[in-house]
Amino acid sequence: MAKTQSAVHMHMTGSLAVKRGPVKLTRDSQVGFEELGHLGIGIRAMDSALTGPAANNGVMFAHMLQTWLPGTVRVVTQIRNIDEIAGITTVGSWSDDTINVRVAEPAANAELYGDTTNIPLADYRQSIESRGLVRFEQGFSVGKLEEERQGRIGYQTADEKRKASAESLDISRNQVGFYGFRDPETNVYGLLNDPSLPPYSTAAKPWLTATFDELVTEFTQMINTLESQFGGNFQDSMTLKLVLPLGYRAIFSKYSPAASGMTFRQWLTENFPKLNIVTTPEFKGANGGLDVVYLFVENAGDADESDITGASLIQAVPVRYQVLGSENRIKGYIEDAINATAGIFVLRPWAFARRTISA
Repeated sequence: MAKTQSAVHMHMTGSLAVKRGPVKLTRDSQVGFEELGHLGIGIRAMDSALTGPAANNGVMFAHMLQTWLPGTVRVVTQIRNIDEIAGITTVGSWSDDTINVRVAEPAANAELYGDTTNIPLADYRQSIESRGLVRFEQGFSVGKLEEERQGRIGYQTADEKRKASAESLDISRNQVGFYGFRDPETNVYGLLNDPSLPPYSTAAKPWLTATFDELVTEFTQMINTLESQFGGNFQDSMTLKLVLPLGYRAIFSKYSPAASGMTFRQWLTENFPKLNIVTTPEFKGANGGLDVVYLFVENAGDADESDITGASLIQAVPVRYQVLGSENRIKGYIEDAINATAGIFVLRPWAFARRTISA
């Protein structure tokens, strides 16, 4: 390949260039692009603005132009409402082996009096309802570097992890409250499988497709069941609780064309002002794949002479959240917490009516 060489148009030493100074062109100078090119000035390659090159606006970091909303959005988890249905009874210690309930059933038969007859003696049958304990633990650790970095963007690492720990323990306890805990060493039952509960009855028609009149009939039948089981002790002043599966709120808007548009909810409020309604996801498909509903009296003990709590059922929870201990380490912090539950005691099974309500 032939080599080409650039022609040298002019050369001056450094001292001569300094002595002569910069080239000054006036309006009268008869200098063209070609002559300027010989001087090393390429006008065609310079900025279009003869006032000088464009100025840079400077570096601007993106994080300096951001605005953060106050607070933190925390992701919601599935509702845990065993506490709303059964309440919480704090009893015993997390180190206990069992929690027990005494049951006494009177056994007596009065007979006609006679001076020479034997005295009929009254007695009672005793039984013990016993539940074991289930204990869960959940801990967390926070590293020094992790805490420092998370803190710079507004997170309180220990607080967030402690909230997650408490929620995890509540989720576990809620599961036991509904389903119990199957283990050879314990007999912990939940709201859906306590052996004292009465059997399910079957709805004549699925509640989701039932009319206003059909819903009224269904509910009335459950009330009649309670009245029969109470042996005449059922009172209108008693507080009732209706527990439904998720997805059944629409039934309360069913209305009666013959009653000036009264809805099923209005009918319930008018006829049973002490009725509380709870919906829970655990009642979906709870009985062999069928949805179920519970109707029960909250404080059936008002109708008997028991000296135990008047509640129809209790959730025995020795410890809901207890920190076992914490440790400050060289590189961070670790904490562990536990809970303990004995599940559900159905103290008065005659206070419950259960029904399957789906096809």
